[in-house]
Formats: sequence, C-alpha cells, structure tokens
Amino acid sequence: MGRYSSVDWILFEWDERRTGLGPVRSSLEDTRGWYHQLGPWLDPGPAPGVSVCRLMVDGRVVVLSRTRTGGSDSRRTIRVQAYLGGSAANASAMPNVRQALALAPGWSSLLPADPEPLDLAVLLRPYADSSAALDRRARAEAPALAPIVCEALRGHREPLSVVAQGEAVVQLWGLVDILDLVLGRYPETFSTYESDDLKQGAEVIFLQQWPGPSSRASHRRRVDLRAPDQSDLYGEMAAMVVDAYAGRRLPDLVKRLRINDGTALEERVELLRAALREPPKPVPAEPRTPPPSEPRTPSPPEPWTPPPPEPSEPAPAPPPAPASAVASGPRTRVPAGRPAPGPAPVSQEGPPASGTRAPAAPPARPEAQPVAVRDAFDYFLAELAEATTAGAARGILRDVHAWARTRPPADVRSRLHALVPELERLLPDDEVNPILRDLLDPDAPAEAVRSAWLDPRWLVLAAVLLVVLVLQVVTTILR
Repeated sequence: MGRYSSVDWILFEWDERRTGLGPVRSSLEDTRGWYHQLGPWLDPGPAPGVSVCRLMVDGRVVVLSRTRTGGSDSRRTIRVQAYLGGSAANASAMPNVRQALALAPGWSSLLPADPEPLDLAVLLRPYADSSAALDRRARAEAPALAPIVCEALRGHREPLSVVAQGEAVVQLWGLVDILDLVLGRYPETFSTYESDDLKQGAEVIFLQQWPGPSSRASHRRRVDLRAPDQSDLYGEMAAMVVDAYAGRRLPDLVKRLRINDGTALEERVELLRAALREPPKPVPAEPRTPPPSEPRTPSPPEPWTPPPPEPSEPAPAPPPAPASAVASGPRTRVPAGRPAPGPAPVSQEGPPASGTRAPAAPPARPEAQPVAVRDAFDYFLAELAEATTAGAARGILRDVHAWARTRPPADVRSRLHALVPELERLLPDDEVNPILRDLLDPDAPAEAVRSAWLDPRWLVLAAVLLVVLVLQVVTTILR
C-alpha cells in the first residue's frame, strides 16, 4: 500500500514477560522508541468507554484509542491502539481531527491478526453516519461550549485546559466547527482525558478535575465548565457565535461580517466585536398556511351601505357619455364612495374567493441526507460538499491527487468526474484543470506552448527590419 492509503498501528497492552505496559503487536517491524514517546499519553482514565488523543510524533499524525479491559483502575487493564497516519507537515494529514473524533472510538475491532497496515478506506467507511450523528449532538449541546469559545477568542494562540461537564468528544467536535469558521484555525492536537495539564504536545486537554498545585501548567488557559464566567465582551461574542452555531446560522454570520480565508486572526476578533454593536435585524415572520385537513369557508362580505350625501358640496354632473357607449347600451352607474366592480375580495383567513388565485408558497427545501461513504473517494466528495472556502478545496484537491496515485487509473477515471462540479464551485478553472487532466489522462502529452517569438507583432517588426537592412545594402552597393 502507498503511504496515503494505509495506516500503521501499534497495540499497547500489559506484557507479562516485561512485567509492564508496552507494544505487543504492530504492523511496524521496529517499535523501539514509540513507547517512550507515547508512554505519557497512554492513560485512558478511570471512566468506562474510549478516550481519544491526537498528537504529532516524529513527523507523523498519531491517533490513540484508549480503553480498559476490566473494571479496575490498574495498568494491567489498559489497552491502547495507536494509529500512525500521514506526514504532520501536511495540513490535511489523515486521520484528521474530525475523522479521529468521529471514528477512533470504533476502531478497536479493526486490528488484523497479521502484522499488516490498515486500509485507509476501511477506516473511513462509516464516517458519514458517525459525523452526522456527532454533529446533531454537538449542536443540541452547544450552550455548554460558550465558556471554551470565550477563552479561545481571548487567547487565540494559547493552549487550553478544560474541566469538562459532558462528553469531551462531542464538545471538541462543536469547538472545531466553530473555531474553523470564526478564527480560520482550530486545535489539531487534543486529548479527551488527562489527569494533569503539564504535558506538552496537545493544544486542548480535558480533565475531570483540577490537579494539585504541583501538577498545574502555567502555559495553558483554564476553563471550568462547572463554574463558567462570561461576564465580559469575549463572553458576549462567544454567546453570539455559539447561538448561531446551534441554529445553523454561523456560516451566514461569518459571510455577513465579510470574514474570509485572507482575514487575519486579530481582524476576525475585531469584526466579531463590531458585530455586537450593530442593532439586531428583525426576522420576517413566515406566513402561516392552514392545514389541508381543516378547510375554512370564506366569510360573507359585509353589505355595502351608501354614504349620506353632503349638502354643502353638490356632486358634479357626470360627463356626457361617448357615442360608442350610448350605442352599445346603458352604462352602469357607480355611486360615489363605492368601489368600482372588480375581482371578488380574498379573505385573509380563509381560502381565496372564486375567480382569484392565491400566490403559491415556495416549496420547502428538503434536508440534505448524509452521503454513504464507501471508500476514501466518497469521503473526499462529502468533504467537498461541505467546504465553503477556496483554501479548504485546495487541501482536499491535494489529497485527491495523492490518493489517486495509489489507485488503478481506470477506477480513478470512472469516478473523478463527480468531483468537477464541486471543484468548479470553489476554485477557478486554471487551478482545477491541470490536476484533473493529469489524473484523467496521465499519458496525454502536455499542451504545446507557443513561443513568444511567434507573436505576430514580433514577426511584423522583424519584416520591417529586414526591409531596412536590404535597402541599406542596396544603397551601399549602388554607391
């Protein structure tokens, strides 16, 4: 397998021969040094379930899925699976943050009996369903994120320590979504459980309680969800952003504030601060339509009563009728103050009167259904459908190019056309066409580039100079 389509793994368990915790199986031939680098991060915590950790170690992305095989809080019950992904130098190295949060807790049953690397497509197969469920939970529990977002806005370049109330994986999912849109960056490394916050290497760590004074780190900002404090301007900005995220209005808020890929980090915070000073815009109420099962009868029109004549101002005499009107028959006279005959009035509460047509309500837009991800290609297609910026599309396009180099060309050509509409939506043609042409037909010759010397202007100038030169030679000979 290629380095972009496979993931190495190491299984850490209690080793009776070594009488200690260490690597017992792996797809790597040599695991020396990995225990010393990953050893401080192998504690899954006392709670049942799986805790997840994503780190950058030796230039590679490492995802730890940590659990216990028994009820006791002993090192003998620890079971940790380490998944070694792509190069950490690549901003979109897999498994990425969202993949680790959505899938790592369920990877425990995928380790093969033979020491072979795992197929990346197999690891990513259930991503669509898992991410959709995690997204719904994160939005439903979004109010708990406000204190974390507040500190992330206040110190947007400092690591965080969070004493969590709730499930850390769900809170991290929402935090990544919010910070990605608002700040343009989000924590790439994290741990959903730690007993202290002294260790370096994770931008966000979650604890069950604050450690003692000797185990506290001074380089981290601290967030206590048990006693949140959001009484300042950053708290108001966080509340605004979290409320928009819960209501799926955050992309519209970012677009209204004109925050894009090129906006600097400090300028983004200033734009959020300015948004708090703007008066809220009224939201138009949606028209209510009666259900079809309960028809209403139109109310009868009120009888018209002619107004009393005014004695002080006699009504002017009507103008003489034209000959055409006299010839055609008697003309209907409309009393003063009475509206001219026209279409029947439409009741505001009931259905429209006969002879008139009410404007049709716009059809409701169906909710997007999650895309079934069968392999890595379907994952790229789902990621492109959710991408909103050109920078995100470029990163996905680079991953597609690297992935396609590890697959048969016929398979790539048969499916690559599905990416074209999404890529053209986000990127100009001069960026998309060269890469797609290379993937669709790698054996095709490159387009010939016309030499600048064949420009018609240069040819005309050369002809003029040649004529001048010939005239000079002829003149010299005649002398």
